Amino acid sequence: MTTLLRPEDALARLRRAGLATQIDAAVFAAACDEERAGAPLDAEVALSALASIYGVRGPTEASASDGVLVVDEHAASDPKVLAAVWLTFERWIERAIPVSLATDLDELVSYAGDMCFLRRHASVAGEAPCLYSIDGWRTRDDASFSLYALRRDGEPLYALGVPVQFHVHPDTEAAAAGIFRVDGLTDSYREHAPACAVCRDALRSAADRGVLPDEFRPFLR
Repeated sequence: MTTLLRPEDALARLRRAGLATQIDAAVFAAACDEERAGAPLDAEVALSALASIYGVRGPTEASASDGVLVVDEHAASDPKVLAAVWLTFERWIERAIPVSLATDLDELVSYAGDMCFLRRHASVAGEAPCLYSIDGWRTRDDASFSLYALRRDGEPLYALGVPVQFHVHPDTEAAAAGIFRVDGLTDSYREHAPACAVCRDALRSAADRGVLPDEFRPFLR
């Protein structure tokens, strides 16, 4: 069942998730009225209102303060938007992203998500932030959008009551756990493994047990 909200309740819920932290309550309420166009206010409409304030063409000053960015379907192929997302993701993952990925939003998200996950995997305390996203829909112009967030803890996002995606390629996640699949070597794992003691130990263990696919064997040298 859809939970109906008041603007102040919706804003409080977003703030508990680390969103809308610098947004004025009156501005948010006005955005909610515009987005819902007389319909009841629920979590999805509140998210759409938030996106309209953040801006839907990549990182903005409003979204940067919350460690998020939003891209809608109209902006997803715009070279200027992609360049801004590329640079923001580089800051988020604290490493360069190959130029070859900079012209495709899905490729950028996949790479950044993998690298965030692998950085957490390699950290002693497992506290490195990971990449999450929430997909939304603006009913006023029938356009989809995605909000991307860098978070150490994704639970506050899940508590919003909308679908949340945790970004890591299944093959990357498996390899990081010591499960090496045939044709499962991702570019991100290829970059990560040589400098990761945990991964090198797992690779040697799999090789000793005779279960390491050929594409992973160069890491043993």
